[in-house]
Amino acid sequence: KLAHVAGRAFDPYRRTAMHRRHLELGASLMPAGVWQRPAFYGPASERQRCIQAEVRQVREGVGLIDVSTLGGLDVRGPDAAELLERVYTFGFRKLPVGRTRYALMTAEDGVVIDDGVAARLGDEHFYVSATTSGVDRVYRSLLKWNAQWRLDVDIANVSAAFAAVNLAGPRSREVLRELCPELDLTPEAFPYLAVREGRVAGIPARLLRVGFVGELGYEIHVPARFGERLWDALMEAGTRFGVRPFGVEAQRLLRLEKGHVIIGQDTDGMTHPAEIDMGWAIGRQKPFFVGQKSIEILESQPLRRKLVGFTLPATASQPLEGHLVLRGDDIAGNVTSCEFSPTLGCIVGLAYAAADQAEPGMSLPIRVEGGEIVQATVARLPFYDPQAQRQEVDA
Repeated sequence: KLAHVAGRAFDPYRRTAMHRRHLELGASLMPAGVWQRPAFYGPASERQRCIQAEVRQVREGVGLIDVSTLGGLDVRGPDAAELLERVYTFGFRKLPVGRTRYALMTAEDGVVIDDGVAARLGDEHFYVSATTSGVDRVYRSLLKWNAQWRLDVDIANVSAAFAAVNLAGPRSREVLRELCPELDLTPEAFPYLAVREGRVAGIPARLLRVGFVGELGYEIHVPARFGERLWDALMEAGTRFGVRPFGVEAQRLLRLEKGHVIIGQDTDGMTHPAEIDMGWAIGRQKPFFVGQKSIEILESQPLRRKLVGFTLPATASQPLEGHLVLRGDDIAGNVTSCEFSPTLGCIVGLAYAAADQAEPGMSLPIRVEGGEIVQATVARLPFYDPQAQRQEVDA
């Protein structure tokens, strides 16, 4: 009877423009919000082997992932920079045209609610990405605040209008050169954190040099109707460089090796920037942004917990997400991400710990399956390439 009262179930199911190609390549799919995304490519019985092979390919050669599920917002108008200045923690008013900047969003209470990248395409035009599951909330927030502020700006949710891929790995520039003869891809002309507009395989594209997985990489956004064509062109051009597709699981492991936080996985409904070492993403000279006052109050108080990196030997019992971090007989926090890293040859993870457990080198007790307690070691982040030299490969 309760089912009749509730009504018919609504279960949205969305597929990207490259969905058919993923199936042809043997992808094992997983849900990501309302989207279906490749978790990895290969048989489910060989999950770990497939994921680790994809990780190695991105670290050593070049890989391609469909990131069309990222949210996309076009913000245009004389007050476009002012709007972003007010709703994100970083400064955007002085961001040069042709550059990108990390965009962290907090609520009025100072809690981290989303992040992305803001690319300035013109004096009055920004293209802003948001998380797959958070873009609707971000879009509503921008509309709500601007209804109060009445700035001269137009905000459009263009998530469904674009398909996007991330071409990543030390040989990614070589692959892209095959398809962009008119675009100068040299490090001097197209540096890290830059954005360019041009054509890839004849398709109009927005290209962002970003590094979520910690390697030289290009995020390429094209009109959605060209998504499959872009995928095919990159796969064909990358054949002689050994390109292979990689899925969400490999991407999550690659970013974990770099210590990059996933909002909603490594954060919760109480996380504020200081707990995840995001103080660098706050514009301290700004007169106002949403959540500013709350963040100042939170930062003035003693830190109760902190997100830390930890390592364990490859032979140790691997903690799972949600396993508890202990401090004596008390619960100090929990594991948010943990995987075996084929790059580093050990188990790496992120977990909340008490503030006095957070120094690199300290022992971190974690209760795993069966009640066993393993002694992890707090590590300095990132685990991989701490000088970010891999994102500046000159090829």
